[in-house]
Amino acid sequence: KLMSYIVPFQSIALFEQTFRQQLNPKSGKIDEREFVFNQKFGDREGQLTVEADRYRLIWMPGCPHSNKAVITLRLLGLDRVISVGECGVLRDPRGWVFSEDLGQVDPVLKIHYLDDAYLKGDPTFTGRSTVPAIVDTVSGAVVQNEAWDIPRYLVTDWQAFHKPAAPDLYPEALRPEIDQWSRFINHRVNAYTCGFARDQATYDQGYQSYFSALDELEERLSHNRFVNGDYISLSDIHLFVALIRFHINYHLVFGVNQKRLQDYPNLWGYTREVYQIPAFYQYTKLEAIKRHYQLSPHMRAKQGNVYGLQGTGPDNRDLLKPTGRERLSADPDHVLSVQTETRPLFAHTDPAAEVSYLNQFLLEPLNRAGKARWQTELERWSNLCQDCFEELNERLLQRPYLLGGAATAPDLLLFKTLKRFDQIYYYLYRLNFAKTTDYPGLAVYQQRLQEQPEFKPVLDIGAEKAAAFHGLSPEQNPYDLVFQGPAK
Repeated sequence: KLMSYIVPFQSIALFEQTFRQQLNPKSGKIDEREFVFNQKFGDREGQLTVEADRYRLIWMPGCPHSNKAVITLRLLGLDRVISVGECGVLRDPRGWVFSEDLGQVDPVLKIHYLDDAYLKGDPTFTGRSTVPAIVDTVSGAVVQNEAWDIPRYLVTDWQAFHKPAAPDLYPEALRPEIDQWSRFINHRVNAYTCGFARDQATYDQGYQSYFSALDELEERLSHNRFVNGDYISLSDIHLFVALIRFHINYHLVFGVNQKRLQDYPNLWGYTREVYQIPAFYQYTKLEAIKRHYQLSPHMRAKQGNVYGLQGTGPDNRDLLKPTGRERLSADPDHVLSVQTETRPLFAHTDPAAEVSYLNQFLLEPLNRAGKARWQTELERWSNLCQDCFEELNERLLQRPYLLGGAATAPDLLLFKTLKRFDQIYYYLYRLNFAKTTDYPGLAVYQQRLQEQPEFKPVLDIGAEKAAAFHGLSPEQNPYDLVFQGPAK
């Protein structure tokens, strides 16, 4: 039976039951949760091995902590080696459910409840199963659920698998400052103190602390483009997920209503600029966030939302408007600093290595996208295709061919792939994020190559396109149609 977003209203006892293990009998407050699956990644005894295609990151769009993890994963291109699973935005009495997947079963872990993976990790576990959680796909067990620290682990422990030219989210020189601000944000920009308050004194204390923290950040962001300077860092990932939820929900339903986010000029501009960065935009699901906080049964009980009503706002159209905050930066054209790349595969000087690079970072994701059988898997490989196109575009804006001043074998491989993408893969694989000619570097590159005799035969791929359409199963192409476009 599919879970409805509108379920019968339940009393405050449901809220108390959901957080029973965090209720402090002395203070009456709901304490911060403890994370029992806290093994670190590394190569020492007792540590979790850092291994491609071994783990699955489970998140839920409403949760700020799991939002941090999946944004960090995407920024670093780690979805090439760590798959992503998504729970629905409502808990049932047992916990998080894979309610958005076919049959309400995670397609990799083959479970309905995330709690089943927790029990595989510890059969005596009686706590509240939480997101984010990293699951070992070999054992099916949760192995890591330290919500505040998973983004940092992805930066420091998984560096060998970062995409080429990955952003440096935790620069060595800034780590003490980033740690300090991350702690400040997690403890002070914390609307849950108000939202989960069980008495007026706790609410009042949280209210004062929350807006004092916002005032401090508003002043800091009047002269800093981002929390720690000119570029996005881990501190910004922590702050953004808190601010966007303040805008969508906390102001309305948690009672942190001294001001709205848009009443802070710098915080509002900052939030909009960060939201427009692709990884943040893709994994900030505004309507899902709204439903989670306003329609979850335990939240409805706490808020007294008897009839399951949602607020009629806020108006989110301004989130995509220009902010002008680049004026605060010494590097106005970039929001991400790039790690120094030393891996030989990414030197882009040797033809054989370049063919390996294209196979690994473009052709394999295209092939895997074509074989995707569930949405998160298609999105995973689509993301990696975009990453590669963006890298190639930047490189080809600086040089005429992949390896420099002359066309080589990798250029022929890439040229064929680009033509196939625009004519075939874009449609059959549903990879309609962009055409390759939408990237200026790739567009000029293709124009340059197609004027050369040895590349002209590649231009006519009509027969290959027809074969791809005719090769679909009767279920996939019931009338055996072949798309005529796009125009040449």
